[in-house]
Amino acid sequence: MGDGQSDTDNRTEQSGSIEDVPNGPEGRNSDESDTSQTTLDNSGSGISIMDELQSESVETVFENKDLVRPDTIIDEDRIVGRDEQLKTVITNLKPALQDHGIPDMLLTGPSGTGKSLIIHAVCKKIVELSEAQGMRFGVFSINCEGPGTTSRAVYRLIQEATLNIDAEPGVPESGVSTDQKLERLWEIMREHYDGVIFVLDEVDMLDGPYSEPEYNSLLYQLSRARDLGRFDGPVSVTAITNYVDFMSDLNSRANSSFNPDEIFFEDYDATQLRHILRNREDAFKQEALADDVVPLVAAFGSQTHGDARKAIDLLRWSGELADKQGDERVVETHVRTAQERYDSDRKLRHIGGLSTQKKLCIFAVAATDYYSNAGVDWIPAGPSYSLYQYICDSLDADSYGRETFVNHVTEQATYGILEFDRRGRGRGKGIHMHFDLAEDPEAIMERILEDDRFTELEREEEMMRSIAKAQMSSFLN
Repeated sequence: MGDGQSDTDNRTEQSGSIEDVPNGPEGRNSDESDTSQTTLDNSGSGISIMDELQSESVETVFENKDLVRPDTIIDEDRIVGRDEQLKTVITNLKPALQDHGIPDMLLTGPSGTGKSLIIHAVCKKIVELSEAQGMRFGVFSINCEGPGTTSRAVYRLIQEATLNIDAEPGVPESGVSTDQKLERLWEIMREHYDGVIFVLDEVDMLDGPYSEPEYNSLLYQLSRARDLGRFDGPVSVTAITNYVDFMSDLNSRANSSFNPDEIFFEDYDATQLRHILRNREDAFKQEALADDVVPLVAAFGSQTHGDARKAIDLLRWSGELADKQGDERVVETHVRTAQERYDSDRKLRHIGGLSTQKKLCIFAVAATDYYSNAGVDWIPAGPSYSLYQYICDSLDADSYGRETFVNHVTEQATYGILEFDRRGRGRGKGIHMHFDLAEDPEAIMERILEDDRFTELEREEEMMRSIAKAQMSSFLN
């Protein structure tokens, strides 16, 4: 139950194309060979896959579409509005070129504010300069939403370490202990690298199946590699998270070894977003963008928490719509249509990409609201946590403590899923955390139940209703 989606699934969720996939019935003529396989479109006409793949490219508004993909590592001259953060990261990593020690870093701030962009842009240059000096510098970067546990995360790091060198992982993905995998990682580093930077994107997603998040163990092990004599060269851990209070959740062991330079990334404003998009206009052919497209995309982006990733996605989706409609130019109507489609499913799409434990937490809040039918504007954390414990027990999943539950729920305010507030119940009754969902609770539940790991909950409806009613009644009375 502790695994999140794979890295591939996550990238699809965040940066998926807006183009529709044909939904017509698929068929194949049994007399045809594989190389002339056909499908049927909605009108029943035959489409040859091979012919389509080998046909001349259709007209497109794009010149270099990769420039409007958020995961593309761009040159520093395209980085906008992050001079202070960029200079700090450069200063921290520059000593690696002299084979000196480099500090750990924690990059925090809302989504789409340049955290991953900055660290990967600087690391790319560190690797290039190191190679020019005859040094072997490795950057092992993983997204922690996929692995779920320290053991799987270490294996992903091993895969990263062996990606561009003549070496095999040397250990299986399962069936051996985490310590054995770590020993193999240290061995690869000693044999093939003079310095290493670990980049742990969305590190808070490494929850694991137990009450204590798995990122504690991983940060402890990686940040002590040099101190414990596992590796002699420069080594640094960069953790990336949207959660600004991340350090307060670390246990004492991790806190004692992972002492990062914390770098905060604030939201972009509309002016900065316009500059970011202007620096990617060459993703399109000349004259393919109407003059009002970039300002409009930037305006929409600034309304969604200053998220540059979303703005870049919206610009690409607008171009894809123009291509789909056979238009030679991207205009305002393409942008507005793309934004409407994005808005209609944005929040629910985000919920679908959450880790298992975070889905359990938000499901419990939505179910408390839906099943209790209490007619209140704010859902208290206490009854929601009681239902969360029952849900975890029903699914045979380990449940977290109440503080972690509350942290997982309040984190979703960053994405507009809900609001939270500490509210009093009256004299002598204390202050309690409350949640206000921004989306229909039934729609949230339905989206989470699409995950086949939650199908068992459909049989628990009556019991969840009973618990929600009883807990809310007890709290309100």
